[in-house]
Amino acid sequence: MRVTALAQQQFSLDQIKNLQGRIAEKNIAITSGVNAQRYSGISEDSKRLVNLEATHVELTRFMGNNTIIDQRLQTMETNVSQLGDIASDIRTQLVSAINAGNAPVSGIDVLAQNMIDQVSSILNVSFDGRFLFSGSMTNTPPVDLNDAAFLTPPGAYPSTADTTYYQGDQQILSIRADVDLTVNYGVTADHPAIEKLIRTLHLVATATVAPVPDLARLNEALAVAEEAARELPLVVAGIGSARKSLETANAIHSETLLYTEQTIGDLANTDLAEAITLLTADQSSLEASFATLAQMRSISLLNYL
Repeated sequence: MRVTALAQQQFSLDQIKNLQGRIAEKNIAITSGVNAQRYSGISEDSKRLVNLEATHVELTRFMGNNTIIDQRLQTMETNVSQLGDIASDIRTQLVSAINAGNAPVSGIDVLAQNMIDQVSSILNVSFDGRFLFSGSMTNTPPVDLNDAAFLTPPGAYPSTADTTYYQGDQQILSIRADVDLTVNYGVTADHPAIEKLIRTLHLVATATVAPVPDLARLNEALAVAEEAARELPLVVAGIGSARKSLETANAIHSETLLYTEQTIGDLANTDLAEAITLLTADQSSLEASFATLAQMRSISLLNYL
């Protein structure tokens, strides 16, 4: 090495080192599938990538929580629909017993008692360790029809509501389904429509139908049963509305999540075709640089004498 060629040779060596570094980075990018091992490797896009990754985490959390709540609501929707079927059934049985004059032999009181047990079981359903109809008291079964305070409806008509069987609270739960969307969901076992069904069954079960039916009591039960049968489908519709809100929110989240994942992939993942093309170009440049450096070192003053 001569003083006159030192600067040129040093420049060539620096260029070779840069090329070798780029080639090493391209090899790692191709092998790992990731553009850079650190955010500094994509400094111009790092802030955007961090924001997108944070959005991805948030969207995933929203969708997961919404799905869990929807599963609870699906169970509630099914169970309240069953209550509506029971209300319709007891109404039909009452009409038959009263109009046909066969209440003494219809066994409607026994049927009503069986239905009471069924209603209690439906309302005390638990999902994933949570009682669904207890409001925020998810560790407490919502219905206790043997509660000492829950009395047989008196013989004065029209009858009045009695929800002392209910063991939960009045809290209607809510979920933050999106950044700016909160959805109230669920129903408690002391809902007026549910109370009317329980009162209907309690009236029928305690109407002495054999040998002499209490027709006044059965007629009162029929009036309350008609209200319950009319109102319970509205409760089902309310639960369905909450499910629809969650479904719509998750559909929007899903589309945004897809775009976010694609953008993150564009920023963070290696474009193999581009990386291989650049790697080939850098390898060619490196070979040319080595050839140039070798030629510079082989030149001597004797070549010009």
